[in-house]
This record gives sequence, structure tokens and C-alpha cells, in this order.
Amino acid sequence: MYNTIIVGSGPAGMAAALYLKRSGLKTLIIDKDAPGGQMLKTDNIENYLGFSSISGADLALKMNSQLDGVDKAFGEVISITKDNYFTVKTSSATYTSKNVIIATGKVNNKLGLANEDKIKGISSCAVCDGAFYKNKEVAIVGAGNSAYTEALYLSSICSKVYIINRTENIKADNELQTRVKNRENILYLSSSVVTSLESEDNTLTGIVINDKTLIKVDGLFLAIGGFPKLDFIKGVETDKGYLVVNDKKETNIPGLYGAGDVIKKDYYQIITALNDGVCAALSIKERE
Repeated sequence: MYNTIIVGSGPAGMAAALYLKRSGLKTLIIDKDAPGGQMLKTDNIENYLGFSSISGADLALKMNSQLDGVDKAFGEVISITKDNYFTVKTSSATYTSKNVIIATGKVNNKLGLANEDKIKGISSCAVCDGAFYKNKEVAIVGAGNSAYTEALYLSSICSKVYIINRTENIKADNELQTRVKNRENILYLSSSVVTSLESEDNTLTGIVINDKTLIKVDGLFLAIGGFPKLDFIKGVETDKGYLVVNDKKETNIPGLYGAGDVIKKDYYQIITALNDGVCAALSIKERE
């Protein structure tokens, strides 16, 4: 029996685990992947206080190093139910606890095009897959900080990088925009939508823009956000797929909390995810 089970070990989950550990509450953190969440897919972070520049993987490692004493389990949670206590089932084990914090983040969005899942050469992680396209031409879809950060990273590896933005509105920080403009091998295309994919032997060879312009590329990277995956929990209130929580990060189910990218809020950043996790942990401590 645990006091709290945390599902997800991104920044929100790890922040909650740290504060629960320091409160002396028996805590288990469960994840199907390595600690860090989306940070592991980020080459360089420059807006996190305390570090002028740090890779996402290094920041995740530093956070995780503070969690000695927190029980950890590897696996995908397939169901969470509540009777007197919460029962959390994974594919290989079952756990019980008084409280649960859901910090599972988002699943990356896709373009929704024909054969998208079958064609090789499409990725949502430049850090993971960029090296496969050394000295080749690639495209990235998106116009936020993630897209521009990944474009800069890819530009140091690839011969040419196209940024495809469906509107003329750029959401990336001004500093990132300036850096992109100063990279000669990055080409920005506004009011452009990828309408189909070209391939040979199920391998990407190009993208068609606005149903008429073919751009030859070997790789396509998607930085178009994501959505929570919450099919393992029933009866919880959501808004457009996101968990609805109060100021203590508690859902409509007593003892069930949400933190990080999985909850409905205005801003999705590492620093706000940490805040969510801390608030949930302190709320649980307050009830003890």
C-alpha cells in the first residue's frame, strides 16, 4: 500500500515525487519510458532558471538523481479504479494507494495523411532521429518553440531544413526566430500545409504542399503538439481531452490529481509542469 502513486516520470511527476519523498510519504512512480518525458527529445533548453543552456536529457538526469528513496516501477498503466483505495494495474503488476497523480503528458499529434503510419522517414523527435539525415534535406512542420529549436538542431546536421507553417503566425520566441533567420540552410514557408506524402518502397521521398508543390526531402519531423491519452481512467472530468483540476490540482475524483501537460491550463512549459507536480504533492501532504 502506497500513500501516492505517480503515473508518469516527466518533470511534473518527478517534482511531485521529490516533494512527497521529503514529506515522508511512501511513493511509487510508474512509467513505461525513461525519466524525463518530452525533455528527452529536446536538444537544448535555454529558458530554465539556473542553467543558461542544458540538454533535455541532462536536465532529466539531474532531476531523477534527486529521487533516491522513491520506489520506481517500469510499465504501462492499463487501468486505474477506485473503491476504498485506488488500484493501479500495469501489464505486469497491480498496486494500491490512497492517492494517484496522473502526469502522463501528451501523445504527439500526426498529420492524418494517407499511409502516414506506414512510411519510413517521419519522426516527432529530431534529437532521436536527426543523425539519420546527415547532409540530407528535411522538413519540419510547426511554428512554436519546439519546431524552431528542432529546426536549429537539424540545421547543424542536414544540408537544408524547411519549416512548414500552416499560417503566417509564428509562436516561437523572438530570439529563436532571429537565430533561424540567420541560418542560411533553413527555409521558412508560411501559409503552407502538407497535403500528401511521396514515397518509394514505403520510404519518404518528398512532401506535397497545398496540393501542388512537391518538395524533395528524406525526412519529415512533426512539432505540432499533442493530446493526453487517458483511456486507462474512467469517470474523470475532462475538457477537450485534458484533465480538469482545481487550484490544488485535484480532479473531480477525490484523491486523484493531475499535473503537467495532461491537465487543462494556459501554458505548457517545463517550469509550469514542475509547479503542477509540487502543488499536487503539497495538497496531498496537507490532507495527511
